[in-house]
Amino acid sequence: MEILIVGSIIVALMVWASTRIKRDAAAAYDEELIEGVGFTLTKPAGFIHMLNDDSGVAFRANSRDFGTGDAAEIYQATITVERHEGKELDALAAEIKKPATEVLSEERFTAHGRMNVRLELSVIDEKIELRRFVRLAESEGAIFELRADVLEEMSTEHAKAIENLIGGFNVK
Repeated sequence: MEILIVGSIIVALMVWASTRIKRDAAAAYDEELIEGVGFTLTKPAGFIHMLNDDSGVAFRANSRDFGTGDAAEIYQATITVERHEGKELDALAAEIKKPATEVLSEERFTAHGRMNVRLELSVIDEKIELRRFVRLAESEGAIFELRADVLEEMSTEHAKAIENLIGGFNVK
């Protein structure tokens, strides 16, 4: 009888721990305000922030889901923020446009007293068609590059999230 009671308590603890782990894992994909060094952005729901990332970028997040067919091992969308020092805005924009097969749109504007460039590009990376959304924002002594690469076949599905991401990107 005592073994049954102890066993029941252990099972109850395991169920409780499992439920908590599942809830916390699901919350990692919720929308979240990210404050990085020199920038803020709102990570869209359905993306997970890659913590302890050794890629060298200031921020990186991947979508929950992968593509299909030839892109079955590639995330539907990835988001990165990179800080560039010692570069000029126009030169960096030109460098980013080089691998594009087509420049779909380009816009220059001022936000919070800082010059910005917004690009939408069609890119082929390792035989996979991508829609690349870029926002470059000047900061004191640096330029921040927010880039969202989305599989072309999923670009309409992620359009609203990417639009909100780019619109809510701010540099300090």
